[in-house]
Amino acid sequence: MPSPALIPTRNSSSACAASDERAPMRSSCRSSCRSSFGGSRGRLALATLSLAILLLPTHALSFLKAPVFRSSTNAPLAGTLELSTDADSRVGVTIDDGFAVRTRFFGEYAVNHAIPLFGFKANRTNVITVTVYDRNRNAVSGSQPLEFITAPLPSSFPTINLLSSVPSAMEPGYSLFIWETIVRGSTVAYSTIIDAAGEVVWYAPAAGFDIRQLPNGNLFATLGASFVESDLLGRTVRTWHPPAQPLDPHDGVPTDHGTILYLANSLQTVADLPTDPSNLNANHSTADVVYQKVIEMSADTESLVNAWSPLDILDPRRISYLFTSLTAGLPSAGWDTEHANAVIEDPSDDSIIVSMRNQNAVFKFARTTGELKWILGPHENWGPKWQPFLLKPVGATFRWQYGQHAPVLTPRGTLMLYDNGNFRASPPDTLTIDPNNFSRAVEYRINEQTMEVSQEWEYGSPTLGEWLYTAYMGNAEPEPKTGNILIDFSAVSYSDGAYSIPSSPGAVMAHFKEVTHDPVPQVVFDLTLTKYDKANVEYINCTVYRVHRIPDLYAHPAVPVTDLATQRVDGVAHLEFSGDPARTYSVQASADLVTWQSLGTAANDNAYSASFEFQDSQPEGSTARYYRVITE
Repeated sequence: MPSPALIPTRNSSSACAASDERAPMRSSCRSSCRSSFGGSRGRLALATLSLAILLLPTHALSFLKAPVFRSSTNAPLAGTLELSTDADSRVGVTIDDGFAVRTRFFGEYAVNHAIPLFGFKANRTNVITVTVYDRNRNAVSGSQPLEFITAPLPSSFPTINLLSSVPSAMEPGYSLFIWETIVRGSTVAYSTIIDAAGEVVWYAPAAGFDIRQLPNGNLFATLGASFVESDLLGRTVRTWHPPAQPLDPHDGVPTDHGTILYLANSLQTVADLPTDPSNLNANHSTADVVYQKVIEMSADTESLVNAWSPLDILDPRRISYLFTSLTAGLPSAGWDTEHANAVIEDPSDDSIIVSMRNQNAVFKFARTTGELKWILGPHENWGPKWQPFLLKPVGATFRWQYGQHAPVLTPRGTLMLYDNGNFRASPPDTLTIDPNNFSRAVEYRINEQTMEVSQEWEYGSPTLGEWLYTAYMGNAEPEPKTGNILIDFSAVSYSDGAYSIPSSPGAVMAHFKEVTHDPVPQVVFDLTLTKYDKANVEYINCTVYRVHRIPDLYAHPAVPVTDLATQRVDGVAHLEFSGDPARTYSVQASADLVTWQSLGTAANDNAYSASFEFQDSQPEGSTARYYRVITE
């Protein structure tokens, strides 16, 4: 929702304005906004309208507490800048690390500042220059620049190989992910953010699969039996204790309506269960099945909102080549027939979509009733009860998904997912062996009226894109600005039909690709993460469950303007205010506070990167003219 700030001014044709021409008129208006778990929302600021004309003081700004930078213990490439001034000020920071110079302005006015600084790089000497600005745009710089020396990356970090990068064609922002290595039973994992050049700009120890950015800029991840929100200084902001346990680490999804969707491991005894997926006539027996319930909890109270069992919706006895027996599992040993690995919601009809890896199926059901709507996946081995719900493939280029991960709804109304491709067959058909297999990003269009599905787009098949195979993990994420697809080939064991590491058969590495959403996609970002540096040494696997593109390290909430000021010169109203360069500010005018006219968009002042200006040649014949600024 847009967030306005409003200010009155007098027209030059009035007596009051005529007297004001001898002393330029300035006025200001303050307002506030609030944020929620689902995002930031601006609030109308009309209640704070002041008709008084105020002259801003010309007191020279000075520091009460000189700037100090304190590095973060939990996030080594971040820290906090602390300072105070004798009057309200906003802060600009310039950082020179010897390779590049970057400047960021922070628009909030305050006397005491504690500003988090992100985006430092490892093994560099950073010179930090601090400048403060008062409400008249007067600037004062700190007497001495600060110095922050960052340490090298930990020795356990993988080697990041940037194969290609075209920043002008990429989705703007940074790539966020958790990488993991397992060596002789010992796991090392770090949450990591890299820029378009593949350089690490943030990291912190991790203990989970997926991590995502919340609208407030903080991070959300699974940690053991809990969900955790943390900031980029490595501080825990909040912890949620889900009501249904054990918590499955595959997915946890904060919704925009105050709930969290997740998966919880469960065990159920199933009669007449097949015991050999490669033999349709194998003996059946009563056995335990490990599966994942779909849970919805309140993000506010942590109470249970909804719970659904896939075993009540799908057939637990349907076999596939991924149908396996676990010698150890959660909550105990059993047959892994389902293996849910993702859950999302479809707000268009209040439904839930779940990915079932070991069923080679994605299915949709109604949130309120639990009724099945459709099943996306190969038709083999489904019983008569489920036949009406199987989507019918149409189109000559169609190909089913196998062992899939991470379905996501796109702005085009399609479903994108990562197709691992395990075996690319259903019993009793001949399976595809790994060296001949491939993984891909694939986009399907589903027609729920005709119960048909068509393939709209793909990348990664042997005839379209590099031929990579990953037996597990991965995601394909459509990007909002460019329409590009960011793909995580999560654990590459084969590349173009050969071992990805020739000297270490079976070893895996992570491989990111960002490609255009064209019939023949173009690669605009290509990067690998590997722990293999030298020949003839023990290979350490490196995997990434999912990768996400985030727009910035900082949040950009739609907050109201708090320092809107006007000054009339020669009949022209000059508006000035501080804002966020990442946002757009529209200016409106009114003569009666009822009818508003859009005038245009404020320009970002080059001299003050957080300052915006707008000029309005006011029409004659009006006794008063009011302005408001809308934060888009």
